[in-house]
Amino acid sequence: MKIAAIVCEFNPLHNGHARLLAAARGCADAVVCVMSGSAVQRGELALIDKYARACDAVRAGADAVVELPVRNVLSGAPQFARGAVEIASLLGDDVTLMFGSECGDKDLLLTAANALRSPEVNAAIAEEIKSGRSYPTAVAAAAKKVAYDARSAATADVLNAPNNVLGIEYINAIIDTGSKISFDTIARPPYDESLAPTSSGVREAALSGQDFSASVPDFVLDSVAKAAHSFAARGDKLFALIRFLIPHMPTGIHDDSEGLSDRLRYAAAHADSLSEYLAAAKVKRYPMARIKRLTLNALICNRSSYADTRERPDFVNVLAVRKDMADAVLGGIDAHVCATGRDLQQHPDFALTARADELFESVCYPFRRNAVFV
Repeated sequence: MKIAAIVCEFNPLHNGHARLLAAARGCADAVVCVMSGSAVQRGELALIDKYARACDAVRAGADAVVELPVRNVLSGAPQFARGAVEIASLLGDDVTLMFGSECGDKDLLLTAANALRSPEVNAAIAEEIKSGRSYPTAVAAAAKKVAYDARSAATADVLNAPNNVLGIEYINAIIDTGSKISFDTIARPPYDESLAPTSSGVREAALSGQDFSASVPDFVLDSVAKAAHSFAARGDKLFALIRFLIPHMPTGIHDDSEGLSDRLRYAAAHADSLSEYLAAAKVKRYPMARIKRLTLNALICNRSSYADTRERPDFVNVLAVRKDMADAVLGGIDAHVCATGRDLQQHPDFALTARADELFESVCYPFRRNAVFV
């Protein structure tokens, strides 16, 4: 069975995501989403719980949704991509990783991926990140800095867009892990409120009570409405945990470096709100997403020994699946298939997954932790 794997967060799912799912359905026997769980890669808790988001994905055209381990979610782009590729590689013998990109050209992205494997480019990226650039902008700036001809300059232009950069990370992860899966991309159209909105725009509208109905399917409106009671208090609840726990955060938390944890401890002890905490913790050389990820990693006690492991995942946590496709899709997974919290308890990553879920429930709202058959 040919499977199209889509790496996603669906935070929340919007019409652009539905378009990607429809494109994937047109070239595969089944569509399986590898989705972030209670936390997302920008270092925030998801707008709605992971099972609700997974159900929305199935309603929008996916056959199954499985969870990307939180140790990969709360990491930089390379580890995020590696985790996604590792999970996708377990889904079957004929898997194509599909993703949206600004350029929509898989060959050009492969050329750019090979360029990024240059030690010279990687050294330049590290320098750009130290200067305070975000990862995507650091990649683009580094590639332009070392461009030596028209071809490499054209490749650098491709790197000046965040979804291109993430797609390139997927390609490099496929190469680095020796995975047999293939990849393909579809072009993301220019921003349009109804056809191609952004998740950040939808979130901002939802949190501020503005109308975003033109940007999402009707069933997503219902999912967001069910979570809306929690929106107003989230910042205060999260800051209460930060104020209590961060000053006592242990050493060895994943993604900590150069005394960044000391800055978080100081900010937590002296701030009076979440916004004050983030402003005090921010430093020029690190993007805000890095500060937020480190904060969540500290709150769930995600130590480097967990996050930096190179062991192949031995389980896949299922969040939602179409009833009529459950046997066909889940039966082909080359790992232990987990559908309940009890299934997960025997696996090392469960503790992190459980703590991320508990953090979401403490700040947002409780949810039932069992796979949903739609």
